[in-house]
Amino acid sequence: MKIAFIIPVYQREEELRELLESFSYLFVPKDLDWEIVIVDDGSDPPLEKTVQNFKLPIRYFHIPNSGPGYARNFGMKQSDADYFVILDSDVLLPEDYLLNLKKYLNQYPEMDMFGGPDDATESFTPFQKAVNLILTSPFTTGGIRGNRKSISKYVPRSFNMVVKGEVFFQTGGFGNIHPGEDPEWVYQAWRKGFKSTFLPDLKVFHKRRQNIQQFVKQMFKFGMARAYLNSKYPETLSPVYFFPLFFVIFFWVTIYFTIKGNVIFLYILTFYLLLFSIDSLIKGYSLQTIVLGIILFLLQMHSYTLGFLLGTFNNFLTLLGFHEEKVFKPIYMKSKYEKQA
Repeated sequence: MKIAFIIPVYQREEELRELLESFSYLFVPKDLDWEIVIVDDGSDPPLEKTVQNFKLPIRYFHIPNSGPGYARNFGMKQSDADYFVILDSDVLLPEDYLLNLKKYLNQYPEMDMFGGPDDATESFTPFQKAVNLILTSPFTTGGIRGNRKSISKYVPRSFNMVVKGEVFFQTGGFGNIHPGEDPEWVYQAWRKGFKSTFLPDLKVFHKRRQNIQQFVKQMFKFGMARAYLNSKYPETLSPVYFFPLFFVIFFWVTIYFTIKGNVIFLYILTFYLLLFSIDSLIKGYSLQTIVLGIILFLLQMHSYTLGFLLGTFNNFLTLLGFHEEKVFKPIYMKSKYEKQA
């Protein structure tokens, strides 16, 4: 069995260094054949010197900036591995990652795509911990990101995604949108009969976006990508994807009636946020992180909903004949090679 880690990176030297440091502490099974494929997606200056500082089985490639989807596809084409492990450059690996991975691959040979959870460490900033909280809490949209009940039909994410080589070669890999390229690939694989599952112990530590502006922009694009995917893959529609829209409507209804002197909706909203806070306290988050998490949660719901509504409108425009690539320009990417062609 050969495993190849596929890691695209763009202008994130410090993140890449920290990720490779975590590789240095992995427990590696003696009979495991593995490699790390770094695809430098147009960083200037290139990050080759950073990679050379580590005595790891690394192959490094520098390509013109083309987006993470194309960079991952490029990396997988360079390897003859049986399994590809897709990681983002802003994750850290626990020491037992490879041990757990090999255990699961032997346990579920019939599965073709795998995904694991993400978490935060004590070294993360309060902002990073708060982002991790709202993206994993069952009281936000975190419930769809995986739990121990997600044995089948789980959608792996590109921050921690394991894929059989044959899935890549039969589907062609990631598409041209970003974000949303990872669920799109999984949906295409499902249509071809491939299976996916959630691996609860295959955890990574995910540092995520470092400031509010980046976070809000990312959530807006997530909303637009979800509308795009709803149109392309209607069989994957789920009520949970509409939760942010319903929440935003409820939030502003609450504001309106509270101003009018009717506080019943305010009591409901307060109770909901209280449940979120209690659940977070039980899981070990600090009060500071929870307060910041509530603020980010409100920003998440509003920015995601704006992107979702705009994406839904764009779907309508494509039905009228407008070019899909133009109306979905914020999430549609083309590689430098495709542009040259």
